[in-house]
Amino acid sequence: MRVSKTMIKNAEDLIQRLNHAGVDVDCETIRAVDKVYPVRISEYYFNLIDWKDPLHCPIYRQCVPDGNELKDSLEADPLNEFTYEVSPFLVHKYYSRAAFFCSNICRMNCRHCTRKNTVMSNRIADKSALGPAVEYIKAHPEVNDLLLTGGDPLALPPDLLEYYLAGFRPVVNTIRIGTRVIVTDPAMITDALCDMLARYHPLWIFTQFNHPREVTKEAAEACDRLQRRGIPLGNQTVFMKGINADADTLTELYTKLIGIRVRPYYLYLCDKVKGTGHFYADYRQGMKVMEQLRYRLPGYAVPRLIIDADGENGGKVSIEQNHILEEADDYLILPGRTEGTTVKYSTVPPRVGTDR
Repeated sequence: MRVSKTMIKNAEDLIQRLNHAGVDVDCETIRAVDKVYPVRISEYYFNLIDWKDPLHCPIYRQCVPDGNELKDSLEADPLNEFTYEVSPFLVHKYYSRAAFFCSNICRMNCRHCTRKNTVMSNRIADKSALGPAVEYIKAHPEVNDLLLTGGDPLALPPDLLEYYLAGFRPVVNTIRIGTRVIVTDPAMITDALCDMLARYHPLWIFTQFNHPREVTKEAAEACDRLQRRGIPLGNQTVFMKGINADADTLTELYTKLIGIRVRPYYLYLCDKVKGTGHFYADYRQGMKVMEQLRYRLPGYAVPRLIIDADGENGGKVSIEQNHILEEADDYLILPGRTEGTTVKYSTVPPRVGTDR
């Protein structure tokens, strides 16, 4: 399998390809959106589109501009990530972990991207940013976990990525890489890249499969190349209307993922970021789907439902339904092992070592 050297990089390229595929598109809308949120799609990912019904295909919706991207009134950066920038490109928002924004490029510009208004249209880190970031972490020993993010770190030249990994390795316990290359252009996960990454253990990789159609033979092979080097893989799906906001789709996705040894980790509500409002699915729908998944999947295949709350004190919060349906002095009523049933659980402590 070869890396997708042919990239669809602008509106005209995309319109030509869609017309050639017989898709009736609004050319002016694509051009207008491209001026604000540029088109970038790998050949590999573009070819995953269901050409029998492209306009309703979840692959198409994630990569082809939609006029709704210009119509919402959401904030450009509600998460205020760079409020917590402590040195160039280093963000320290959570007590024990920091994020280094080493890239502003991806193999695909996802239409639902949380950072489509910030990182993806901003400056890019270079080698000069590493020194101050390392010094900050040395001065803050509570930071023991570092996330390399962007953009997509695995879209960087491998020697530059290794420069960052080598610099951070001595000063943190664990390094994580957030990437969608596994999904959008898996041939980039070469043996040479995997060998390099394996030099910097303990290293974790988190990716983003959003739909079963993305779990291809090529993606599975890319995952296997990483896993054979001892790199564990987790998945952070975005819960999106028109893509995967139902139990059937997510059951199929997560069943496929555990079949290729990728553990479902987070199921994010789509952030309320300008240009993404048409993907937003309500948290109540998310909680309902999570309850259905709990009955359909083994426990290790059920992710945590996450809201990344905005505002001054915002951050990632796991939300779930309260499973105590009724509480009395000596018992609880809990959900049963099948949907729609309940079970009574005694809370009376056992009597141990007493005379009868």
